Order: sequence, then C-alpha cells, then structure tokens
Amino acid sequence: MEILLFNPYYTQLRSFYSFVRPVVPLGILYLAGYLRKFGIPCKVYETGIFDIKDAVNKDEYVRFGRSDKQLETLIQSENPKIIGITCMYSIYYRDCLELAKTIKRVNKNIRVVLGGNHASSYWQTLLLDPAVDIVAIGEGEETFLEICRCIMEDRSVEAIPGIALKNSSGRIFKTADRELISDLDSIPFPALDLVDFREYLGEGNPFSMRPPAASIISSRGCPGKCVYCTVQAVWGRTWRGRSPENVVSEMAAIKEKYQISEFAFLDDSASINRERWKNLCSEIIRKELNVKWTTPNGIAHWTLTKEMLQSMRQAGCYRITFGIESGCPETRKFIGKPYSLEQARELIQYANKIGMWTITTNILGFPYEKADSIKATIDFAKHSGTDFACFFLLVPQPTSEVYQYFKKEGLLDIDNFLDTGNISSEEFEKINYILNDAGCNTLYFSKEELKKIQKSAYRSFIIHRALTYLFNPLRLIRKVHSREDFFYVLKLLRRGASVFYRTLNPFNIKSGDFFYADTKKQLQE
Repeated sequence: MEILLFNPYYTQLRSFYSFVRPVVPLGILYLAGYLRKFGIPCKVYETGIFDIKDAVNKDEYVRFGRSDKQLETLIQSENPKIIGITCMYSIYYRDCLELAKTIKRVNKNIRVVLGGNHASSYWQTLLLDPAVDIVAIGEGEETFLEICRCIMEDRSVEAIPGIALKNSSGRIFKTADRELISDLDSIPFPALDLVDFREYLGEGNPFSMRPPAASIISSRGCPGKCVYCTVQAVWGRTWRGRSPENVVSEMAAIKEKYQISEFAFLDDSASINRERWKNLCSEIIRKELNVKWTTPNGIAHWTLTKEMLQSMRQAGCYRITFGIESGCPETRKFIGKPYSLEQARELIQYANKIGMWTITTNILGFPYEKADSIKATIDFAKHSGTDFACFFLLVPQPTSEVYQYFKKEGLLDIDNFLDTGNISSEEFEKINYILNDAGCNTLYFSKEELKKIQKSAYRSFIIHRALTYLFNPLRLIRKVHSREDFFYVLKLLRRGASVFYRTLNPFNIKSGDFFYADTKKQLQE
C-alpha cells in the first residue's frame, strides 16, 4: 500500500499518567475518504492501544501504544511511499516525532507528512527534525490529496498551497495559504470501514442513554475568539456548515451499518447558524431516525432560543452542554465570552423544564482571576439549575492566546518544550508534568490551591444539587416522557448515589475519579 495514515500513540511519565482509550480518528478518516473519492487507496492504522495491559514501559515512561518492533514490522510489510501522522496535541507532539523516526529507520525514503492542530501552529519547529518531510497546515483534505498525487507521480510538492517543508538545501519555508473548503457536502463521510469502528466505541459512556454513541461533526470553524481555545489552527474562524440532509444521511448510514442509535455532535459552533440548526433538527424528525444525541463539546448559549431547544428535544437531544466557563462577567470578557449570564440561566432552566438533561462547563485558574471571580463561577453553577457542572482547571496550551498571558506574567514558559532538539531530559520531564497535570500557578493562586478549590467546587455543587433533587423530585419527574426516560433516570440515580458517596468521602483523591476508573493499579499488575 503506497499511502498509510497513522493515529499516534501517546506517552506519559510513570509517576503521573492516566490511561484513555483511543477515540475514533475522524481527522484522518476524513482524509482517507477524500483520497478514495479520487481513486487513491490508503490504509489507516491505530498505533495506540485499547487495553492497558498492552502498554510499553520505557524507563520512567509508559507508552500507550505499539512497540517500535511492532511498528517496524508493520511498515516493512506495507512498504509505503507516504505516511501521514495526525499531530493534534502539543502535549504529545514528541510521540509523533518518535513515530516519524521509527518510520525513517525502516526506510528513509518514505515521505512523512504531519498535520493537525499542533503541526499547523508549530510547523517551523517540527521541520527542524530530519524525520519530518512535510507539514500540512490547516484543513487537510485538498492539501493531502495534492501531496499524494505529486509524490506518487514524482513531481515536486513545492507549489502546493497550505504546506511547509524543507527545500533541497535544507531551508524551511511555507507555501501560500490554502483557501478553506466552502462546500463541506463535497467531502465524503469519514471512512469508518478502514478501522475497527466498534473497538473504538467499546461499551460506551456509562452516562449515555443508548451506548455506545458515535461522534459526528456537522460544521467546521468558529468565529469566537476564546483565549484558551486552539481549534482555529486547523479549521479557522470562518464557520461553514454541512447541509442538514448531508448530516442526517451520515447518521442514517452509521445507524444502519453499525446499529448505532446515539450520536455526539462534536462541533465547535453547532448552532451559530440558527436556521441551519433548526432545519437539521427538522430533518432528523422528518427522516424518522429515532436516535438520541448530545452536544458534549458545548453549545454557545447566546445562539440558542427556547424554540430551538424545543426542536432539539423533539429531534432526540436528551442532554445539552452549555459552555459557561465563568460566572463572573469580568472574567467572561477576558476569555472572549461577554454574553448575558441571565440569558444562559433562563435557557438552562427551560431545557430542564422540557425534559432535557443539562451540563455546564466551567474553567478555574485564569491568570488574573481572584477569589470572588471563582466564587461567582461556583455560585452560578449551583443556582443556574444545571443538572451537573464540570469544573476544569485551566492548562494553557502553547498554541492558545492565554498562554502568552501566563508567559508575560512569568507564570509559565514552556517554549523550550517546543524545541525539537535543544531541551534536556530533565527539563522535558518537568514541562511534560506541567502539561499532563491539571492547573497552573496564577497571580493569586498556586496550582495546589486551585486543586483544593476544584474539589471544594465539586463537593459543594453535588451536595447542593442532590438536596435539590431530594426536596424537589418534580425536577426528575419532568425528565420522564417515556419508558426509556424512566429507566435512564434510574440509571443516573444509581451512578449519582456513588458520586454523592465519594463527594462526602474526605479522602476523595481527585475530581476525575467521579467518572474515570483509576488505571494505575492495572498497569502495576
């Protein structure tokens, strides 16, 4: 096979890690589908692992992926001309480089192409590594297609827009920007048949109504300018939406082939075009899909109306996540969300009233955030009416705007982490720990203080909400519109009792334990 696409493994320090199963690599599956549209076959390989017992121990590190020997055998057997690697996250970009070096050890003539969020932002430093030949910047379908055509036809790639590379003399340069794809319907559905789709899904999220759930993306881009966000590096700020008919066709195809009847919309700005979002709900109803769905990445509350919530509910949306991030107006202005909290509260309460489950996401630990701002966030979560609130500690990613504020104030400087050659192992371990751990020192709080605040926030919220359900059971009764709803409420009550018990336990380890099983013991065994 001439073209391979790799979803990379990830490595963490043994002293601080958590095992997370690989998720469906939609990015490279879109690339594979696009290549296939033009008659170019390829294979997709997952280099990560699905069972923690397959982890590879290397000194003080744990690789949650295939061994070098396994990868070398795979590459030798396929003998490709091109291997594309998705390089999304700054925290794991060195794994992508290690994977590239493994490829070059097998055959130095294989062209290694990196793409994704981190690659698009830090193409200059990645190309300093001799194992990396080309970086695809931004949206990848058209760019990777042209790269493959040129290499397979022994033509130069230097005129392809949207890439960065080294010329024959070793000079690193970037070509002209590539225009974004305006017609997303022209892109084929992700090539799910090229992977073991069911293995990725596993048993599904225990909080799902009809597990497992398949992920779907109905739009690209986000016009917002949130200081902590990094998604614009690939899909830009120009929002583009797929047609309702195209989205529903994909949902129907997945349901028919894989017997999946729940979906998670992973859009960054799903409802920015209100008319399209309402038409999408109408199309789901018209096609009688009989599916359930959620919006785990969050919905911009200022783009919603009560009428739209009604449409979502009728179309099968049973749980909606609102991206609140802060309950303090000043902090919301700083992060780029200067929208009405009262409007958010009104929509949350209305969603509850019509039987939807509600979640809000909140971020603690912005660089200039004081105690009263954090208290406002916790208080808003408790009194907004949301069924559950997530409190995340901010980890400033180097590709985000907020990182520059931390750097300016002398709170964090991880620029060396991005240098592919000039960093000591000791410094790498230190920075790797920072990016793996939650939270960061701010002007007013240490990381340790923020962790205590986070635990306190969860404990305060969960106790408050449990008492609300106890003394006002009508909240739960409103969620029941069918037999399926009734049994889902019972399911959540059972899990909720466990969460409540852990909340009261003073030896509770970390907030993540509410939802994820500890994997360290498994690895040690």
